[in-house]
Amino acid sequence: MSDVARDDNQDDDLPEDEWDWEEEDEEEDEDAQRVRDAAKLADTDPDRGIPALLALIADTDLGTVDNLEYRADALDHLLSKGGSAATAAWWVINTSNPWREMQRVYWESNQYTAPAQRKLTEGERRQEHVAALRHLVASSDLQDDLRWPAIGELINEEGREGYEAVKTLAPDINIANLATGTGDADDEPAYSIARWVAADQDQPAEVRLEAAAWLLDEDAWSADDAVADALRDAPVGAYGRRKLLARLLEMENAHLEVTDPSAFEWQQEKERTDNVPGVVRLAVQEAERNYPAGPLDGLLQSWVDAALRDQWESGWPYARRVADDAVEQLVDIAFRHQELRKRLAADLSAAGPDADWHPLLIRGVDPRPKQESLFRSTAEDGYFAFKATPESQFALCRSAGDTPDLIDWELTVLQNSVASATCFAGRLLVQDKQMFIHFPDDLNAHPHWSAQLIAGLSAISRAEPPG
Repeated sequence: MSDVARDDNQDDDLPEDEWDWEEEDEEEDEDAQRVRDAAKLADTDPDRGIPALLALIADTDLGTVDNLEYRADALDHLLSKGGSAATAAWWVINTSNPWREMQRVYWESNQYTAPAQRKLTEGERRQEHVAALRHLVASSDLQDDLRWPAIGELINEEGREGYEAVKTLAPDINIANLATGTGDADDEPAYSIARWVAADQDQPAEVRLEAAAWLLDEDAWSADDAVADALRDAPVGAYGRRKLLARLLEMENAHLEVTDPSAFEWQQEKERTDNVPGVVRLAVQEAERNYPAGPLDGLLQSWVDAALRDQWESGWPYARRVADDAVEQLVDIAFRHQELRKRLAADLSAAGPDADWHPLLIRGVDPRPKQESLFRSTAEDGYFAFKATPESQFALCRSAGDTPDLIDWELTVLQNSVASATCFAGRLLVQDKQMFIHFPDDLNAHPHWSAQLIAGLSAISRAEPPG
């Protein structure tokens, strides 16, 4: 027992530098084994082994500054294989930084020289070069300052096919991250990736649009093609699409302001007036969501569409400027539409049947929609009134009464218990503040509805301005 103990103690007393040599020998053995394993893999599975060897010849942690033997062995094996493997190795030698250290690796190697071969054609040289770039792209352990240029060069050489190859050969790379300028890649490789991400239908629409927008902001050479590809398939409501279109408009205006100031002023005025219908339409849609009117929704939609269309198209684009009162009329239509919906929604939720008629007096509006609707009128000018109860809803349209002639009216009745609406049309005559109504025979069969017609027409008359 004592002898063993003495031996252990003697081991502990070995000089410290001898232990360091043993550890260093172990590291060297591990480095040599890494090279041997990669070389063997390159012979049996070139698609995996060649990229592994390429990473080793550029690995500054392999060996030491004074011992480049292992990197040189990896280089020897690549050069001896010839073809795309040797081409990729030379690419690393010529591209590495610092260049002088890679030259030392080469001089440390056996400086393998391939046997004389026939001269390759231009197409064969390009094919070999592309294959070499694919080896480099597949080398996940290769330094970024070598791999990124190879990725950019491969995409530039092969376009979309090169981009698809990068997706397959380099699954460790976050393509979407690089395509928006937030990755670690240099600009040129990132531009190349972003250009094809914008056209990649496998990528989410917002990623494609963001890639195109980034190229546009960077003023990259491929920005125009990327923008066209991203917008071509983008959903109309996508946020990125609106953002990208707004950026394009901003750039166009900046160019126009410099090249043609008068045209720029005209464009600014047009944009101001063009925005008005959109804002009004948003207000109308918000009122539709917040104050549903049940079966009357379709009729109200027909009315407000016709009112907005008539007021806007009468002022634009036939005139350069849209008068302020025309804008006020659009806003007023949206406001009255919202107030009407508020009242009708309240009437629909009320328990009693005694709801009021709610008139709307809109002159110069054709209430007939472009497509056939239940709510239609024979008049070019329309006065309207609506009424809603929990059981039935009524919509009344009456032509403007500026002449002593007969005035057309149309009544639409919607019942909760009946799927389709019932429409009645007739005429009335106003003389000396008295109203004479012609009742169609089919309406006379419904006394309650006849009474509603009288009440609705009276509400319109009371609201109608004098004269």
